[in-house]
Amino acid sequence: MPPVAHHPEPEPEPETGRPLWLAVWLPHLALDALVQTGNAQPGPLIVVEERDRPRVHDGNRAARRAGVVPGMPLADALAVLNAPTVVDYRPDTLERHLRTLASVLLQFSDHVCPEPDGPRILLEIGRSLRLFRGMEALARQIVDTLRGLGYSARIGIARTPAAARLLAGQRGAARPANRDALRRALSPLPLAALPLPGHTLAGLRAVGLRRIGELLRLPRGELAQRHGTALPELLDRLLGNAPEVLPRFRPPDTPVFQLEFDREIATAGALRFPLKRLLLQMEHALRARQRGVQRLELDLLHREHTTRLALERSHAGCRADDWLELWNIRLTRLALPAPVRALRLRPGRLLPGTTDSAGLFHASASGVPDDSTLLARIRARLGEHAVLQLAPTFHPLPEHAQTERAADGPLRGAAAVVTPAQYAAGAALWLCPPQPCAAPAAPAWLGRLEGGWWADGNDQRRDYALARDRDGRLLWLFRDLRSGEWQLLGFWG
Repeated sequence: MPPVAHHPEPEPEPETGRPLWLAVWLPHLALDALVQTGNAQPGPLIVVEERDRPRVHDGNRAARRAGVVPGMPLADALAVLNAPTVVDYRPDTLERHLRTLASVLLQFSDHVCPEPDGPRILLEIGRSLRLFRGMEALARQIVDTLRGLGYSARIGIARTPAAARLLAGQRGAARPANRDALRRALSPLPLAALPLPGHTLAGLRAVGLRRIGELLRLPRGELAQRHGTALPELLDRLLGNAPEVLPRFRPPDTPVFQLEFDREIATAGALRFPLKRLLLQMEHALRARQRGVQRLELDLLHREHTTRLALERSHAGCRADDWLELWNIRLTRLALPAPVRALRLRPGRLLPGTTDSAGLFHASASGVPDDSTLLARIRARLGEHAVLQLAPTFHPLPEHAQTERAADGPLRGAAAVVTPAQYAAGAALWLCPPQPCAAPAAPAWLGRLEGGWWADGNDQRRDYALARDRDGRLLWLFRDLRSGEWQLLGFWG
């Protein structure tokens, strides 16, 4: 009779509403930041940080295959690599990426805490389990979101932040939901997994300890006497015997998304890939806050100056694909004045809600493209000041009742606001400046308009009428009651 295979019992789903922490560890954040730009070069690449002497912070897959590991002296890495690309480690840049990802992860939890030293981001997900249909579904969605943005992440889940951090660094680690399961998950892990100083680890190994479970069975008082209070305090935080309070991340009121290139970009077409990355970051960050935006400004940072571009739509939205289509049109007619060193994307005023979600059938009932999108495309292709709109002036004379201005703001179909006199005088389909004309044979009277008497030299008294000329065109005319002359003001067709 064949032996029966025994599979471990799956851990129970945590109780909804109880504290549960998820730690997102980004072990290759420095490399992921380079991938965002689309400017990473093939072949071995290493990120180098300066301490007492240059050391490898991280290396890509080609460098790791050659034997390069984090912490290796730069001289040793160069000895085993063939002409690698060397990039400086920039902590401020990575911290900016971490804050951006923290803004993105606010869509999964209201308690998010970025930790640049990790680099990690912790989320309290206990209250989010029902909304996202369980722990595994939520964890999968978080990983997929980060992967879609171009970041590789490993996660750990536990009832305490300290345990979640530790488990995020272990491949295939369990996801304990209660105290007993947490102890079982921690016990087989090596002591090296604990964030302890080297001399403390050496002292523990000297007495024969190799696993965390062996350490957990020892009296806390004896550990404190031999190794100081930091060790038992760490164990208490791991198991939840001592509280750990994490600050809440607050996104900036005006978010800014920026990418810096390790080498300058000289063509506008090469900006499309990094711009798409920025737009994706913006989409997720604004969705987390349930906000939309009508105007975006894009700064192209050159060595000595900055080029600023802007796009505006008539309705709020945050979908990256919609904005990217407009920016691609804009970039096709852009000649770079100088190579670009960085991109900075700045949304305008954040508006509540979004109006760009796809409909049930992903199209309007008529199948006609949205006019607002069409106008945005025209503006993107021709420029901000190539599309004009009529603004009401509320002047009583029809030829002065509207004025042209650049469509700096959203184009809206404003309701016609007219005075009673203008309503009586009618209007024309095509308006032109008043010009003398012959008296019509059979005018159809519309009404009288009097105004401007309060301004010197602008007292107007007119009788408006409709008439047809010899070509059959319908004319909009008025007779000046002071001079008796007829004036042509517009056409109906």
